[in-house]
Amino acid sequence: MEKLDKFYEKINGSYFGIIAFITAAISITAAQMLYLAIDPSFSISTNFISDLGAGPNNSDIIFNIGMILTGVFLIPYFIYLGWYLKKKDKNLNLVIKGMIAGLIASIGLVLIGFFPLDPNNLFSYNMHIITAGILFYGLLFMLLIYGFSEYIIPEVPISLSILSFVIAILFGAFITIVIIQYSTATPFEAYTYIIEWIGLYATGVWTISHIYYTLKNK
Repeated sequence: MEKLDKFYEKINGSYFGIIAFITAAISITAAQMLYLAIDPSFSISTNFISDLGAGPNNSDIIFNIGMILTGVFLIPYFIYLGWYLKKKDKNLNLVIKGMIAGLIASIGLVLIGFFPLDPNNLFSYNMHIITAGILFYGLLFMLLIYGFSEYIIPEVPISLSILSFVIAILFGAFITIVIIQYSTATPFEAYTYIIEWIGLYATGVWTISHIYYTLKNK
């Protein structure tokens, strides 16, 4: 803990979150534009975000590199967030579990970049499903744990806790829907894709909200 104290006293960990957010925003937006330039049928109601990782016109390269870098920068950010909340309540060991869940999600995101959702590469396709599961379950448990932790820490705005719970419910619904449709070989509906995209943007809002709070109350 002393090493973390020294490190984050020199470097505000929120900056890692800012870099991760910008990297994700640029890579996803650029990949979408490259994909749409070749295939205008790509949309949030017909495609998963991961389809960008096997897209045309170099959209796959941009997206996959972007996810790897985003995951790498999220690792020190999630460690910082756990460290920050632990400083607010030293007896709240639950925060450490939230930090671990965040690290698992970050690793899942890095692995997604290495294993695209490419239907022409069965190994990569199957590995992507596993790594996506690691990401989504990691995010789900991180949001639930951080949401509860923030709720019982008086100094943390209740709005951050509510935001965490709302997005956790969103990811919980997405995971449930995908498992049901995948296991029953049911074609994915438009709402399935849309929920994932909403979850992406909501996670961006969650990240920026927490970055703003930790920078303002450092």
